[in-house]
Amino acid sequence: MKKYYHRKITTDAIQEYVGVDVMETIIGANIGQDAIRFQFGHDHFHYDNNSFVAGDRYCDEQRSIIRSAIARSDAQTAREAFGRLSHTVQDLYAHSNYVALWREMFPAGNPEQVEPELRNILANGRLHSGKLYYPLEALSFIEKLQPTVLPLLPRDSHAWMNLDDPSKPDFNYAYSAAVKRTRTEYATLVSSLSQSDLKLFAGLEKG
Repeated sequence: MKKYYHRKITTDAIQEYVGVDVMETIIGANIGQDAIRFQFGHDHFHYDNNSFVAGDRYCDEQRSIIRSAIARSDAQTAREAFGRLSHTVQDLYAHSNYVALWREMFPAGNPEQVEPELRNILANGRLHSGKLYYPLEALSFIEKLQPTVLPLLPRDSHAWMNLDDPSKPDFNYAYSAAVKRTRTEYATLVSSLSQSDLKLFAGLEKG
């Protein structure tokens, strides 16, 4: 997803549950994953290049960081880890063919009905994510060059496969799945916390 949509997805998913400053910390860490230095050698941040195993492991690492940070009352570190986690799970739907496989299964389904964690899709051998064919792939990010560069890239490239913005036909499905998954990740976190730890994490210590 483009940064604007990562921000909007995260806001739609959890804004009502956390303080304003907390929201900005989470979003800052989320969109920070798209920094230039993370575009090379960090496929697992975005589930690119079929890095599903590494991406899942990275998500587990962020969950572990959250738990450890909360145990020592380090809310800032926990919030940043949740931001990184949310970015990665959101990109699963924008950078892979998860949505296409879901739509095959439910051809009459609409974006609001998309289910973000169907086991028979996540374990499907046909699930794949966009490959990054550099240097052409980098040029595809420049809007004016896209008409020239896209025909030169394979159809399994990130440039062709991504659902990063509304110009892509199935963007609304990826967006809906990302919101639901982010909300689920937050709900799972909340279920593991005591009331005092939840207030600390969510910035509601005075609530």
